[in-house]
Amino acid sequence: MANTPPIEDILQTTAPTVIIRDPQLQKRAQHARAQLRSIPFFDELGVNTVIHADVYDNDFKLIDYTHHSSQDISAAADSVEFPLVHITTQQGLQEYGEENLVHELLERSVEEQERYILVTDTTSPRLPTYMPKPGRSVVDDYDVAVKDYETLSNRYLEDYVDSALPASTTRNLHYHRASEYHKHHDAPADSLESIYDYTRAPTGSPVWESLYYFIEHDLENVLNDYSERIRDALRSWTERGETQKIANQMLDALRRCDFEKAQLEDYQQTNPNLR
Repeated sequence: MANTPPIEDILQTTAPTVIIRDPQLQKRAQHARAQLRSIPFFDELGVNTVIHADVYDNDFKLIDYTHHSSQDISAAADSVEFPLVHITTQQGLQEYGEENLVHELLERSVEEQERYILVTDTTSPRLPTYMPKPGRSVVDDYDVAVKDYETLSNRYLEDYVDSALPASTTRNLHYHRASEYHKHHDAPADSLESIYDYTRAPTGSPVWESLYYFIEHDLENVLNDYSERIRDALRSWTERGETQKIANQMLDALRRCDFEKAQLEDYQQTNPNLR
């Protein structure tokens, strides 16, 4: 992976407060997918503290990042440190109590000139309590930059990533970095299912990280008894495709290792031709 350019170059703005529309975000009552897909992108750009609703992650992190629950942090918004990514929707603002949180973080970001990235489902999020005039939104009252996640990720994938996955399959950078690694090590790289085939995954592939997460967080019972929860957790990171197949491949690898970290390390270090 080449040196990552400054975040200002990637976002094409020096404004500390940025609103990024991600069309993948949907109302919570619907069967939304990939609400967390932008997290690896911002993590690579140096921002890995994230606020989002607990409902999105199902006790699973595809990558390591600092998570603040939007429900828990609302009463202590002055304690969270910038730089910060906040993932929510207009529905989250108005129906799930995040309006005050967003308002306070916007005020702090503008006053302190610190990086606050609000990822949401609209380019003009509204805070009705603070902006009662119909049609008025955050972009009317604050000096913010407005960007589109699909445009940003497309450009980044073209310029800085050598992935065998098409952007139309996923705009989750973690998957593309895994594909890139596999491609450079002559391993399957052109589909998510092939990337998560642990019998053929290179020793240094990013796909092993998820298995260690399960072991280190003692999720054996979850995996054995509630594999659909893992499938659903993967849906929060994956736009399309059958996440159950990937979940099954994770389960197979963990069961081969009896959910033991030492055995997983040995399995990971084994030549793929001998697994």
